[in-house]
Amino acid sequence: MAKRNHFNKIEMALIKAFIYEIDPCIEVFRGSRYEVDIDEEKIFLGNKRFDRISKIFIEHWQPYFQNININWCVLSILHEVGHIMTATDEIRDNRFLLDNIYSFLYSENAINELEYFNSYFDIPAEYDATLWGINYYIQNKEKCDKLAKQLGVS
Repeated sequence: MAKRNHFNKIEMALIKAFIYEIDPCIEVFRGSRYEVDIDEEKIFLGNKRFDRISKIFIEHWQPYFQNININWCVLSILHEVGHIMTATDEIRDNRFLLDNIYSFLYSENAINELEYFNSYFDIPAEYDATLWGINYYIQNKEKCDKLAKQLGVS
């Protein structure tokens, strides 16, 4: 049997309850990828399959939590919440400008995939959201690890 890549209804309910404890105003939906609508306070969750982008993401951020086992899937969810928790107008404006520049450089083969993602992860909005997620995870490790286990991604 093929392994499911998307979150089922029960898993979505668990995630929604988890997020509700952080901020009851944030709505959670299944999506084609992990993304956020900051103004509407909505997060969209992609699949729960560990892929090469997840690997690059974890490798990029590993120095920030060297001695702590952080689950990539829960961190990805917290990263999207972190966008809402750390959003400012300046950060939002710069995020899209920098993302467009890095995307252009990648499309023109001026930078490779690893350079693109490492640059993208260091965009202030992305950096702040991930750092918020890491800090939340560390401060609430037991709760985050429990969610990872419930989602079958631990």
